[in-house]
Amino acid sequence: MGEVMRAIVLSENCAPETLRVSNVPKPAPASGQVLIRVAYCALNPLDTHARAGRIKWGVPSMPFTLGYEYAGRVEVLGEGVDDSWLGRRVAVFGSWGGCAEYAVAPVAELRAVPDELDWPTASAYFTTSFTSWHLVHTAGQVKRGQVVVVHSAAGAVGVMTSQILRDAGAHVIGLVSSQTKAVWAKPYGVHDWIITSEQPFDVAVRALTAGRGADLIIDGVQGPEASKNLACLAPMGRVIYIGATGGPAAPVNIGQLIAGSIGVQGFVVQHAMALTQGSEAKEIHHALISGRWKLPLNPPSELDEVGALHADFEARKLMGRTVIRVGGDV
Repeated sequence: MGEVMRAIVLSENCAPETLRVSNVPKPAPASGQVLIRVAYCALNPLDTHARAGRIKWGVPSMPFTLGYEYAGRVEVLGEGVDDSWLGRRVAVFGSWGGCAEYAVAPVAELRAVPDELDWPTASAYFTTSFTSWHLVHTAGQVKRGQVVVVHSAAGAVGVMTSQILRDAGAHVIGLVSSQTKAVWAKPYGVHDWIITSEQPFDVAVRALTAGRGADLIIDGVQGPEASKNLACLAPMGRVIYIGATGGPAAPVNIGQLIAGSIGVQGFVVQHAMALTQGSEAKEIHHALISGRWKLPLNPPSELDEVGALHADFEARKLMGRTVIRVGGDV
């Protein structure tokens, strides 16, 4: 069978507890690809959605190795890849395979990682930081003094978005499900907290804004509460949906949008990045390296804990971003 490696391969949609580490053949890069020795892999929400069958777009045909977002060092170059990539530290997202000791990825999907970022940060910062930056500046076009509501404000994207919003001069209202999460996320830029288990968030947003409502709401939850977003938007306000950890939202009432002069928008970070061509990377790297923005990482977990991590994520027990040690500091 040749060389083998440890990996978590998804062969069918399944419950979290069925995920296991197995030995599989070590891959080889094809033309235009590289072989990466994986250092750390982030637990991305799309990993859990793909495992459970909640999404189909962008998911490879089974069987495939989990791990949507990861970082490591380039060890082997496929045909046609420039020699300068050999040995470089890289981050990858969108090219699955990070829950394994080795992964192959197209060279076009590689992002060079500054030496000043440690490996756990390198594995998790790209989607979190770039998603947050584009939500604020590209999709949201947030202006100083605007009121912005952030759902799941104790999650990794919520924490990073709150910090970038505060830098942009916005007033940030964070939604969390418990007082524990509010206390944990307090240092990260939110001005006002709403505990959604204690009161309807639309009523609370109206109260905090003297009845006016929010200029922007960023929601990765959706679910049965999603209609409340429209009830607490200010005129000309918008809600941007970035996910659906709480399940799909009910259909939007277009008449309500017209009556309130409000809007609904979707968001995928790759579309926003195509507009800027990476010009935001320098600012993001500087802010993370200097400590102006902090990525909330949990202590690293191990590859054989991935099933339990999926279960905890779906139970909304996790805060910040969870990373998985695969090869460690490679």
